[in-house]
Amino acid sequence: MEFKEVLEKRRTVRDFQNKEVPKAVIDYAIENGFKAPTYNHLREWDFIIIKSIESKLKLIESEKLDKSTDLNELEEMFRNKDRIMKEMYMDAIPKQKKMILEAPLVVIVVFKPKTKIEKAKKTYDLNCLASVWTCIENFLLSLAEHDVYGVTFIPQNIGTIKSKLEIPDELEIAAIIPLGYKSDKAVILQQKPVDIARRKHYERW
Repeated sequence: MEFKEVLEKRRTVRDFQNKEVPKAVIDYAIENGFKAPTYNHLREWDFIIIKSIESKLKLIESEKLDKSTDLNELEEMFRNKDRIMKEMYMDAIPKQKKMILEAPLVVIVVFKPKTKIEKAKKTYDLNCLASVWTCIENFLLSLAEHDVYGVTFIPQNIGTIKSKLEIPDELEIAAIIPLGYKSDKAVILQQKPVDIARRKHYERW
């Protein structure tokens, strides 16, 4: 597959088939993740691969996703927001528990920070975070090449998750990624059109 085809193919998916993803596909995607650039050349990234319902429930409990979603409250929250952004959140938030439970796999991407995120004072301190996200994009593109899709979920209660899954304290969680083959009923949301010509600036803004 041509590289541009893979770029066009990758999409965020929150609804999955009940179909196992071959280990070879995950291994291939992780291997390509480690080909991403990194600020200190050490590629201090790790992947936690979760299949069991017990571990998935630990994530749901940590993030308090077991409470019901008030759709009217959501509607009001995003009432004056961009239409495309609103559609994304209205689809995403009610599915957070379901997508973790129903995804054949959940992958947690962990990284070693240069500086604790909460103590970062300048952009340079976040180079480690920028690096791990290049790894994540390589990972997602490699999955899309094999018709496997996911969604990046950024946890709020990282300390609780680290404790439940025995992740070393000096590491941070970049993203939780439920993934699998796309369900026939999966919602593929419209992307915001971008006038790229207006986003390019030469010499100055």
